[in-house]
Amino acid sequence: MIKRDFFFPFLSQNFLLRSLIFFIAILIVFVTGCSKIIEVEIPPSIPLLVVEGSIRNGEMPLVLLSKSQGYFDAVGGGQEGFYLGGATVTVTVNETPYVLDEICTDDLTPEALEIVATTLGMDVEILSMFPICAYTSFSEFDLLGVEGARYDLHVLYDTLEVTSTTTLQNVIPIDTAYFLVPSTSENDSLGFIWMTYTDPDTLGNSFRWSSKRVGKDPSFIYPLGSAWNDSFVNGQQFTLSFYRYSDDNELEPSSEYGFWKTGDTVQVRLETVDAAAFSAIMTFESAASAQGNPFAPPTNVKSNIEGGLGWWIAYGASEYTVICN
Repeated sequence: MIKRDFFFPFLSQNFLLRSLIFFIAILIVFVTGCSKIIEVEIPPSIPLLVVEGSIRNGEMPLVLLSKSQGYFDAVGGGQEGFYLGGATVTVTVNETPYVLDEICTDDLTPEALEIVATTLGMDVEILSMFPICAYTSFSEFDLLGVEGARYDLHVLYDTLEVTSTTTLQNVIPIDTAYFLVPSTSENDSLGFIWMTYTDPDTLGNSFRWSSKRVGKDPSFIYPLGSAWNDSFVNGQQFTLSFYRYSDDNELEPSSEYGFWKTGDTVQVRLETVDAAAFSAIMTFESAASAQGNPFAPPTNVKSNIEGGLGWWIAYGASEYTVICN
C-alpha cells in the first residue's frame, strides 16, 4: 500500500510543523527588526506658584498657596509643606491694598483648629499631621466681599510673583429648591434636588452650584459639571436638577451614591462668577471628567493667574435650605 503522505506531502504533520516554525521565525525577524528603543529625557520642570483663592459676598478672602511639581516628583511639598507659608499676599479693593494675615494650623489651639478644619472641609487629624498655611484677614472689614467690587490679588513668595483680578458679580437669588423622588425609583427615600432661578435679561451671566448636608458634609461640595452660563436660558426662568457628590473620605452604600435621602437637611448654594473664572472652572471640570480617557477631546486647563497656575475667584452666593421630606 502506498502511503498517502507520499502524494500529499502538504498534509503531512512534519510539513505543517516545519511550516509553522518557518512562519514564527519570519515573524520574529520582522518584529525585532521594526522595534527600536527610544529613550526620552524629560527636562526638569520650572516650579510655578499655584493659587487657590476665593472671596464671597459678606466673607473675607481666603488664599492657599502651593508650588507645581515635576511629573515624576514625589507627591507633597517636602520640607516646605504642601500649602506654603512665608508669602506676602495682598488684596487691593477700591484702590486700597491690604496685606492678608498668615495663619498656620500648627500654631492654633485645638478649638481654633477644628473651626479651620470645618471651613476648609478637612479632617482635624489630617491637619494635625500635615499642617498647612493660609492667608485671610481678621480685622480689615473693607475686605468683606461686596457685589460689584473688583479684587486685585498680588502674591510674592521668594522669587515667585503672581497677580490676578476678579469681580464679585451681582447675587442672583434662588427662586425655589426642593427634594423629589423620581417616579421610576424603587426606593421612596432616595431622590434628587431641583432648583429654580430667574436669569437676568443681560447675556453673559455665569454660575456655579454646590451643596452641603447639615451635620454630614464638612463643607460645601461642588459636583463635576457644577458650572454653566446663560447661553441658552438668557432672561428666562430655569429649573435644573443635581445629583449628590460625595466627600472624598466618605464611605457609603453604593445604592445611595449620588442621591439625597429623606431626613437630610441640605444647604443649596447658587453662585455667580465672572467670565475668566467660568472659563477656568469649565476647563478644569472637563479635564477631571475625562479621567485619562484617550478618546476624550483634549482639554487645556485654563487659569486666571498671571505668572502662575490656579484661580482667584469672587463668588456672589445665594443660599437656600432644603429639607428632604
